[in-house]
Amino acid sequence: MKAKKIWANFSVKDAERTRRFYAVLGFTPSGMNSYPKLASFLFGDDDFVIHFFEEGSQIDEYLKPGGNNNSEIIFTISAETETEVNEWGRKVKEAGGTVLTEAGRDKAGYYGFAFADPDGHTFNILLMEAGM
Repeated sequence: MKAKKIWANFSVKDAERTRRFYAVLGFTPSGMNSYPKLASFLFGDDDFVIHFFEEGSQIDEYLKPGGNNNSEIIFTISAETETEVNEWGRKVKEAGGTVLTEAGRDKAGYYGFAFADPDGHTFNILLMEAGM
């Protein structure tokens, strides 16, 4: 068997709030945003799709409502410079997200930070310099 496409689905409390949050961060809507209980965005150069379904939508039976602090997965978004990492941090705060760890170097020497969107879904921004 071969998987032709993969995407992620999350449950959120308010699709419109989610739409605003990821738009402020600069992500491109996927074109599937005509459904009022769905916010959908493209991530990365390969246009990985993440759908954010509002509670009460058809996907409720598969997803736990509203995010939680015990995320099963954390998505990592790559950055090219420390300045870019810091800019992501500014935008996350401006958009209403929560910075979970401030930008800095971890034990492996990578520079980045972690954040949660308004529903508690976790991401991190990471600079992986060549040679590390």
